[in-house]
Amino acid sequence: KMSKTPMEGIDEGTKRGKKFKKILLERCQSEFETDAATKVKEATKDITDADEIEYHTNLIKKHYLGHMRFIGELYNGDLISIKIMLFCLPSLLKGESDDSSGDVDEEKIECFAKLMTVIGSSLEQQSEAMRSVGKKDAAEHLAQCWKEVEIMAGKRAGEGPKVSNRIKFMVQDLLETKAKGWVTRRKEETAKTLAQIHKEVAKEERAAKRSSSSASLRSKGSKHRSSGDVRNIDKKPQVDEDGFVSVAKSKTVSRSVSMTAMDSSRGSTASKPSRQSSQSKFAVLHESGPSKKSSKSKPVEEAKPKIIYLSPEECSEKAKNILKEYFVGGDTADAVLSIHELVGAGDDGSIARGTKVVEAAVLLVLEMKKEDIEKFLRVYLECAKDNKIEGESFVLGLNDPLEFLNDVAIDAPLAIPHLASIVAELVKSKIIPFSFLLNSPEYFRTDQNAATFGAKVMKNIGDEAVKSEDFIEVVSKLMTEDDMAKYSSVNELIEAA
Repeated sequence: KMSKTPMEGIDEGTKRGKKFKKILLERCQSEFETDAATKVKEATKDITDADEIEYHTNLIKKHYLGHMRFIGELYNGDLISIKIMLFCLPSLLKGESDDSSGDVDEEKIECFAKLMTVIGSSLEQQSEAMRSVGKKDAAEHLAQCWKEVEIMAGKRAGEGPKVSNRIKFMVQDLLETKAKGWVTRRKEETAKTLAQIHKEVAKEERAAKRSSSSASLRSKGSKHRSSGDVRNIDKKPQVDEDGFVSVAKSKTVSRSVSMTAMDSSRGSTASKPSRQSSQSKFAVLHESGPSKKSSKSKPVEEAKPKIIYLSPEECSEKAKNILKEYFVGGDTADAVLSIHELVGAGDDGSIARGTKVVEAAVLLVLEMKKEDIEKFLRVYLECAKDNKIEGESFVLGLNDPLEFLNDVAIDAPLAIPHLASIVAELVKSKIIPFSFLLNSPEYFRTDQNAATFGAKVMKNIGDEAVKSEDFIEVVSKLMTEDDMAKYSSVNELIEAA
């Protein structure tokens, strides 16, 4: 609607106004034509700090990739023509660098891959539709693009630009996605409305209730069948002439009654001593009778129905939905209760479920704002305090966020300080020990500046941690050869962090 509405206040001479669509497309064209390297130079021209430059570089790269996706969505929404898209794609795929080295600009190829994941299916359908009516140009241009992609991926022989393994694997994934009908291997997280989140949570709760109720019914049915008299299984109810069901009297006669009847029937012929002797024969049975009755009269304790928990992977998705709902105005007590019901601390498998619940939540909030980190900590610290999530689950749940921290930080520049603050709060609350970093994933300890990360955690905790010999010893053990070459002592590393 906005793309077709004239914009007031912007005069174009004889025209009534400038449409929003035109403004939007002009801005998109300007952003597309401005190279990412140029943007980085402009943003960092007055900055000397290396970390600050890296921060702005990563931010601009993320923005540029996001702009490619936005252009793709405009095409899917019929705001950009196929002619324009086929003009943009080859320029990205060539990826010519601005310098005179002749090297390929891999960031542009990455933009091509991002753009094709959004528009690939629609673009191929439209080009094939145009081919069917005699317009072959679009299909031919697209085929030429795929030919170059296959050369980069090593799927076709031919001369092409040399690319890094990262880009090679990226275009291989793109070709695989194309071959599978543009179905991605991993479900992509997208922004959702509050109504969609509520709908997903309700759907998962209904599925959990159905599975638990069906399991309970199965267990009750098997118990009922096993406790029934097997002799009555094949008996059918008898119906009389009037249509009423007649209930047969029980033919079970107690042993004591039958023996009394036998004794009374023999009373007329048998002598008194013989009757007494017959009674003495069954005396042992009469004596054992009360013990049998007492054992039968004891109430049978019914086993509590077993709670059916979700799998760890399902708990991971459910935990993210719980947090997303909480972030938009949920109640802390409700969120804590939901997490508690999800993990079932103390029951079988609770450590594995808790691990996934912690891991999913941490990876989710690393790409969010500081306010969301504080909300996350409010819920999870409460869960830890009441032992609704075991401490071991927190230790194991931090493994993946630590191992993939640098990869996450490419798209989320604040991921490292966010994770440092999360670990600091967990250590400060004595939920996990600071020394757990010594047992963290090997890749994190060797290749991801683990010592510097530990120093950041110490600074987040406060002076008490910075001056603690135990904390300093952990950081010193995390120092690699590169750290030792760069810093003369562990204290210098901590100060520089």
